[in-house]
Amino acid sequence: MKPILLCLALALCGSVSALAQPAIPAIPANPNQARPAMPVVPDNSISPQMATPTTNSATSSTNGAPVAPTAQVRLSIIADSSLKQVLQELAQGWADSQDSSPQVPLTLTNAGTLLAKMEASPDWDVVISADVNDVKEMTDRGVVVADGQRSLARNSLVVYGRKALLKDDELDWFDLIGTEWSKVALGRPDLVESGRVAKKALEKHSLLDDDHKDIYVYAPMEKLAVAVVDREQADAVFLFKTDAMRESLPGFETFPITTDDAPPVFYTAAVSRLAKDPTLAHAFIDYCGSDAAKAVWAKYGFETN
Repeated sequence: MKPILLCLALALCGSVSALAQPAIPAIPANPNQARPAMPVVPDNSISPQMATPTTNSATSSTNGAPVAPTAQVRLSIIADSSLKQVLQELAQGWADSQDSSPQVPLTLTNAGTLLAKMEASPDWDVVISADVNDVKEMTDRGVVVADGQRSLARNSLVVYGRKALLKDDELDWFDLIGTEWSKVALGRPDLVESGRVAKKALEKHSLLDDDHKDIYVYAPMEKLAVAVVDREQADAVFLFKTDAMRESLPGFETFPITTDDAPPVFYTAAVSRLAKDPTLAHAFIDYCGSDAAKAVWAKYGFETN
């Protein structure tokens, strides 16, 4: 019996050992059948900041770790459209003098919409207005700060019109409206600073009454008022002296307007209450009022103190 019991014991052990072994997946009957995919372990997560392309190439520190690129310094300016050329040159000169090489985007608008734009958007750091009353209102409303406001330059209104056929040394611009000038262009007083000043001069000489109302052609911008004359749809136009300097129509000349009729326009700069870098904004205003900037203002016909 012992040999039989030994054989049974060995057989039982073999069965237990066989049960303990892991099961082996069956091979598919069709050798072309795909096997189940193995799970993929994800790589380490990449920071969104590192994954986002930048305009400047990232540099590496001494230990090989990436260093974030330096943000571009930016100073945004909104100003009266009559300052286009002079501000382009001043902004470029100031940017070139700064170690940070800042970007200086310039937005130009008319006097009637400047305040509304400043109230509607916090994008601008510096505002330069052609109307001191608008600057006062912006200050009262808290749109700009009172500290550091500065008068940068001044301009004057003129009439650019056809030369008088009647030779008379005493003949002035107001004598020609409605006589030799049948149509006169000007900016809309509710929108354009030169139009506001022209309205005061016309009212002083009683030239906005019903007898003269059909003489005037109104435009929403100074350059559009000039375009009316260029198209020969008007005989004269009210515009700033700095704009008249660039006009050269045959048979036209510039008629000055006295300060009694039309007070000079003073361009005032102020820093926005929401300026991203008030120190930088004040630095730009100081540059525009510096002795170095006076030659640039004079180049475009503006007057400075």
